[in-house]
Amino acid sequence: FTANMVLACLLVFLVLEKTTAQCVPTQYTLYVENPECAFCVAVNTTICAGYCMTRDVNVRGLLPRMALSQTVCTYQDLAYRTIRLPGCAPQVNPFYTYPVALTCKCGKCNTDFSDCTQEPTLASHCNKLYKHFDESIPL
Repeated sequence: FTANMVLACLLVFLVLEKTTAQCVPTQYTLYVENPECAFCVAVNTTICAGYCMTRDVNVRGLLPRMALSQTVCTYQDLAYRTIRLPGCAPQVNPFYTYPVALTCKCGKCNTDFSDCTQEPTLASHCNKLYKHFDESIPL
């Protein structure tokens, strides 16, 4: 390769990198239901989603661990909001607290608050009639 070819490849890589889905807060609808409440509630929140650079090689045993890099799109700043589920029996706690991603980062997966598996999950859905949560309604 000549120096011009290397520079051209680097330029193409930098342009394409910016067009991939970066690790950012992304809109997500969460469906929340309690067996002892009359309705399922659709809540709009944000989750961390997107692409993170990963360096991994086939010859792991030949390189030090610090040369390998496996990162995931995970929460940097996180807030929690609480809603009241409608139609709950009087003895049932009607409150549900859910996470809201404020900012995201590429980093190691922290299993204290993230699901780090790559298994497919069932789509979020309701088994009951649902109401859309409106944040303007006071608790």
